[in-house]
Amino acid sequence: MNAPAPPKGLAGEAPILALRSVRKYFMPSQGLASEIASLWRKKRDVAGSVQAVKGLDLEVKPGEILGLVGESGSGKSTLGRLMCRLHEPDQGQVLYEGRDLALFSKAELKGFRAKVQFMFQDPASSLNPRLTARSALTEGLTIHKLGTRAEKNLKVNLLMEEVGLSADLASRYPHQFSGGQRQRLCLARALSLDPKLLIADEPASALDVSIQAQIINLLLSLKERRGLTMVLISHDLALVCLMADRLAVMYGGLLMEVFPRSLLGKVDHHPYVKALWASIDSTSKSDLILEGEPPDPQNPPPGCPFNPRCPEAEDICREREIRMIRLEPDRSCACHRRA
Repeated sequence: MNAPAPPKGLAGEAPILALRSVRKYFMPSQGLASEIASLWRKKRDVAGSVQAVKGLDLEVKPGEILGLVGESGSGKSTLGRLMCRLHEPDQGQVLYEGRDLALFSKAELKGFRAKVQFMFQDPASSLNPRLTARSALTEGLTIHKLGTRAEKNLKVNLLMEEVGLSADLASRYPHQFSGGQRQRLCLARALSLDPKLLIADEPASALDVSIQAQIINLLLSLKERRGLTMVLISHDLALVCLMADRLAVMYGGLLMEVFPRSLLGKVDHHPYVKALWASIDSTSKSDLILEGEPPDPQNPPPGCPFNPRCPEAEDICREREIRMIRLEPDRSCACHRRA
């Protein structure tokens, strides 16, 4: 697999998507209680709730692949869903091409959903078992009233061929596809409305290594052919390094560091990033090994959420909340020792 060349023309361009001070709460219990939490949007804290995302600022630049990395429970999937309004932020703004999604009309929101597509982590559960591949791929076209029946059928054939599936398989149901084929089908469905931005949540995590390589190369090829902007969500830093132009590393619902991939291992990173990098790079001089477990989201530690596991932690790290500090034009870090 060849790593992509840096995208052209990113510097100075307005972001296609931006998050401003975004927070998201969940109630520990499911059902109605979880929905009630959304009524507290103007509150700073919700009694008994879990803060999955804690006041983040992040931008997605046109034409880039942004890698969103972190351990399970760091909040990265929730952040991805906030980006495409599958979740509503309880505080803050999500801006698409400079406009707040909360102010979109019903028609504008429908158009937004066509231009920003989400690939779910589990392709098996995200596909309707009662719909054939052809029906799954034409569902969005029907909702948006795009094309005649013949045009839709032609689109299905082209989409399946584009993602490496035979058009002859269009009459099959999801259970008749392999795991890799289902992932390709989900990708074809996400591409059916010709989106500008694709958010892929763990697109290769459930696949074996050879199939992972195929999916990665397919995504990179589609990005170049279609001019897609992508957000790649993964716990696997090695995989993200193969694809991403920039990395945003999350921990405990917060961003620890945002930086170009070209700087990985070449600057004084946040200790959490150092540990992730040391775990995959045999040439790394760091002997930092992550011990312990990620913080309990219902009882997070005071100060920096990483301080209980951080070998560099000082008193200020246990007492004062962290905030992102710009260290270089395209690099920011949330660490008291690097402020």
